[in-house]
Amino acid sequence: MTTPLDTVTREQVVTTICTVLPRVTRGELAVATEDTRLMEDLGLSSSSTLELMLELEDALEIQINVEDIDRDDFRTVGTLASFVAGHLLGEE
Repeated sequence: MTTPLDTVTREQVVTTICTVLPRVTRGELAVATEDTRLMEDLGLSSSSTLELMLELEDALEIQINVEDIDRDDFRTVGTLASFVAGHLLGEE
């Protein structure tokens, strides 16, 4: 029963990422879009990406299996949103 990536869920994740990024970057972010590069444009480090994932878990009330994530998933806001939306682990 696999379904294609839910567009509404992905868009919700993009919006949430853009909402929490200023907390992670300590307000040093003007505007993020789906094409914003997390490492190159925002200078996120490994510790700030972990902080971002924790913020997303709290904001979306989900659990993210970080063992499945790799560096390419952190390329842009959009790639991270696709990963998160595609790998949601429902609270059971």
